[in-house]
Amino acid sequence: MRPGKLYIKIFLSFLLILVITEILIFALFIIQAGRSFHSRMDPYINAHVLIAKELAEDKIKLTPGVAISQNKDLRNTIRRLGQAYSSKVWLTDEGGRTLMKSFSGDIPKTLSDSRWRPVKDSADFELYRRRRGGWQWYGIIPVQIEAEDTGHLHLYFEKAERDHPEGLVPGLVIIGIVIALLVLPVSRYITKRIRGLAESASRITEGDLSHRATVKGKDEIGELGRAFNRMADKLEKMIQGGKELTANISHELRSPLARIRVAEELLREKCDATGEKELKRHLDSIQGDIEEMDRLIGQILDLSKMDLHDVPLNLEDMDPPAMIDELLEKLQPAIGLKAVRLTKEFSFNQPFVGDRKALRTAFSNVLDNAAKFVPEKGNLIVKVIPENDWLKISITNSSDPISPEDLERIFEPFYRQRETSKRGSGLGLAITKKIIERHGGSIRAVNSPEGLEIQILIPSADARE
Repeated sequence: MRPGKLYIKIFLSFLLILVITEILIFALFIIQAGRSFHSRMDPYINAHVLIAKELAEDKIKLTPGVAISQNKDLRNTIRRLGQAYSSKVWLTDEGGRTLMKSFSGDIPKTLSDSRWRPVKDSADFELYRRRRGGWQWYGIIPVQIEAEDTGHLHLYFEKAERDHPEGLVPGLVIIGIVIALLVLPVSRYITKRIRGLAESASRITEGDLSHRATVKGKDEIGELGRAFNRMADKLEKMIQGGKELTANISHELRSPLARIRVAEELLREKCDATGEKELKRHLDSIQGDIEEMDRLIGQILDLSKMDLHDVPLNLEDMDPPAMIDELLEKLQPAIGLKAVRLTKEFSFNQPFVGDRKALRTAFSNVLDNAAKFVPEKGNLIVKVIPENDWLKISITNSSDPISPEDLERIFEPFYRQRETSKRGSGLGLAITKKIIERHGGSIRAVNSPEGLEIQILIPSADARE
């Protein structure tokens, strides 16, 4: 299963925090280890320098009449000091000329590097420290080599490495990997609960107002789930109350409408008896308005019942091509009056189950609209074809293209196109959409090269199974 974006964000955020934490731990260890290292090494080197000073001065004092360059004991002492200290030791005169050394090769260039930092500076000796591929110390010790000549004994300790516990960095890496693996189920647990809330929101959006999210735990996500369910309760009551109010009002309107119809019929009888043709014309207009209002109230009741799911679907075997062909036969007078060219393509022959009455209403609404808006001598194309085990119905009339806004809102209740002059309640396509969706299908309007096309997709019996 592909991980969600929140899951990835939580995981990457934790990894970033983990990496920063390990870097800080490592840096803290380096700083503390450095302080400990210096606190131990500085006195250690300082003691070595003092010992070297004492040994060199003793050898010079024991051979007062021997020239420094000929003093074999001093030379041996310098050589042993270099071996014992694992360092470079040499002796220079007051002019800086090298008199003897414990190593072969050139004298190191020492204090010319600005990175040297003083550790001790006294009359007895000077001691400096720097880091260059490891820590280095350099000591300069004044030594009386002749009666009036002071030389300098130099000690150069190279690459004294800081003590590091072996495997520190690999250990930190392994710890980081283990913790990262442990956070995987934690991240999945958090995102799984949030994904459950998203799925519940989708079900309510699709019209299942009775659905509630499953709430577990008393943390922030659990509180969010409980708040979501409280919101869903109030939302269901508000929508349910509004739909019930609409249905009740529509039902109550039929009572005064029936009384108006009775009054109209009584007046018509008197007009027929007296021969009042002018009054009869007005009564015909009243009768037309009564029938239109009665039809509108009936559509509102049908729409309210479908919203409230009061009318269950009565599924049965049916033949959609035959039903549509029958509806087209009833529209032949209107189609013939406009000299419309009708093209039919019926190739759907798969098993199909649906609510015969509801689908008849849906198909009739779409066909009536197509016949109403098709221009004179235009084209009406009706296709009933299979598409991947689904029933596809395409109804196209050669009217002018409509705006994208109208394409989106054409199935909304009481919505009418702004450009049209045709009368209508704006409920027919809204009712059709409800019926198609209750059958698990979809409906949409598109501007095709042939004109405005209504596309309907409904699962066949095989697809439904």
